[in-house]
Amino acid sequence: MQYKELLYKLLADCDLSRKEMEGCIAKIIQGEFPDSVIAAFLVLLQKKGITAEEVIGAYSSLISRVLPVHLDENAVDTCGTGGDQAGTFNLSTAAAIIANGTGVRIAKHGNRSVTSHCGSADVLETLGYSIDLPPKGTEELFHETGFAFLFAPLYHPSMKAVAHVRKELGIKTIFNMLGPLVNPARANRQVVGVFDMDIMDIYVQTLKATGCRHALVVHGETETGAGLDEPSVCGPTRITELHEGEIFYHEVLPETFGLSRWNIADLKGGDKKHNAEIILKILDGSATEAQTEAALYSAAMACYVSGTASCIDDGLMKTRNCLESGKAAAQFSRILSLNSEIADKYRTSHK
Repeated sequence: MQYKELLYKLLADCDLSRKEMEGCIAKIIQGEFPDSVIAAFLVLLQKKGITAEEVIGAYSSLISRVLPVHLDENAVDTCGTGGDQAGTFNLSTAAAIIANGTGVRIAKHGNRSVTSHCGSADVLETLGYSIDLPPKGTEELFHETGFAFLFAPLYHPSMKAVAHVRKELGIKTIFNMLGPLVNPARANRQVVGVFDMDIMDIYVQTLKATGCRHALVVHGETETGAGLDEPSVCGPTRITELHEGEIFYHEVLPETFGLSRWNIADLKGGDKKHNAEIILKILDGSATEAQTEAALYSAAMACYVSGTASCIDDGLMKTRNCLESGKAAAQFSRILSLNSEIADKYRTSHK
């Protein structure tokens, strides 16, 4: 499709087919469209309203160009869309660390901060994790520990073609939606937090079409009703669950699982140093009860989708025992030590 035809179609509020979207994204990231057309396309698509078919098409185009890394397709990713403006600490990262301590294999896809003070890459780097391991190094670490962080810019080099246009636009586009979906390891078990309840169905339909086996798409609310891209210990959490091709809908409260109800202020984060300190305190048992319960809630969901827990309640029991026994802290210390050894090895080999 020529770009004028494409733009006229979007101006008329016509949806694109999966195939049209896949071809369009391919042309964009291959540099076949001028920046002005890319900007117009992204704005018009956003204004029209993005469909699941369009997201699936875009996913297909991006995932076919990802830098390959071979981990375990049954690994779990804990990832959120961001954009909720709540300013919480890095809950999904803390959850990934705790869940891994229970034996869940984690392939966490993430980036530096975009809409928050501190992204998952920022906080892990501050904790001493080398985020820029080459794929072979990441594979080595994963096979030793069951944990890997996949730094998005390293695995999606094709995204550089649109980075400056997205930055200049300064608005949410379809690329913001794609981040949690295009895990380079193609992890088929996910906990995905979304800040906007209206896009939950788009996510679950895309995950279903791309072969995900078990996923929880979650949208929480604060005590004031503001949206969160996390399960909430401040109010209700809506869950759209995908399990072996079937879709289920749930609404739960913290009290459903024996958790206390907290205010969003109790979960506030800050810069990368502050957020790293919170995660370390959760691991050593000196964090606030609110911080600990919020992290355990997310970690329990990761255990559930991994298949190591029969339900979220079972996941909470496993994650709490793991944290209180010191097992989560010991495992994360081991990850950091091996990560450092592997990073040093690859730096030395490339001198």
